[in-house]
Amino acid sequence: MIPIPGRKALRNPIFRGALDAMTHRSTCWTHGLNYAAVLSLALFITWPKEGFLSLRDLPFTYNAMGGTATIILAYLSFTQGARHLLGGQNATLRDWLAFTPLPVGAFLRGYLAAGGVETLFFWGLSWPLLLLAAGVSGESLAHLGTGMLVLLACLTAYRIIGVTLLVWFERDDFVLYILVRVAYLWFVLVSGFVWPLANPVLAFIDTSIWPQRLGAVSLMGHSAPGWAATVALHLILGGLFFIIAALRARWLQRRLALRNGPEGGEDDGSVGPP
Repeated sequence: MIPIPGRKALRNPIFRGALDAMTHRSTCWTHGLNYAAVLSLALFITWPKEGFLSLRDLPFTYNAMGGTATIILAYLSFTQGARHLLGGQNATLRDWLAFTPLPVGAFLRGYLAAGGVETLFFWGLSWPLLLLAAGVSGESLAHLGTGMLVLLACLTAYRIIGVTLLVWFERDDFVLYILVRVAYLWFVLVSGFVWPLANPVLAFIDTSIWPQRLGAVSLMGHSAPGWAATVALHLILGGLFFIIAALRARWLQRRLALRNGPEGGEDDGSVGPP
């Protein structure tokens, strides 16, 4: 029997519920339309200036488009990762962890798979316009593919970080709001001055015709381009934060089960804060 890709995810009730909630909300489609409009506007503004600004600097149109896409999509990944995907505030993560028979790993995988579909939606919208920008700036398809790989790795890591913050601070809305914005500013802005290898915009630029922003990284006698180190760093961060989210969710599920007792709830049947 031939295995069907994604078949296990389709059987995950968390994935199905979150995906159904996303498809019935107009927010995702509105954000996608606005995102495509902003990129189209950036292409319209930068295209006529390409001949003047690409001679002594980086390819202007391609990198302006790539930087714009990275800044917008990084913000969306952080904020949407830290947002409920289960159909509203009535069904919180704590409620699901308290009453669902699913293991914590299956819960988080389903939740992140649904978020991954949303990330791929916005990432896919970038391809046509960035392909046009690459043609204007003389970038090859190999450079475009590498830049999109950097973008996808960073967006995936930011989505996982957002989900982890949601698991930890779901009921502290103000703290969650602040931490998500602080994390976004750190990776997109502050890291460019403090730790350039963690900056997704510089990594995208590093994949273009003149990769001179990050330089090569040497490790154990082997050298790798700076963008590869950025991809590896974000993959490690994504895996680390997934483990943190899984440990927190497992502890929370066990704590809620102990509070509710073997009969399935307290006297009033509510789920109180752990």
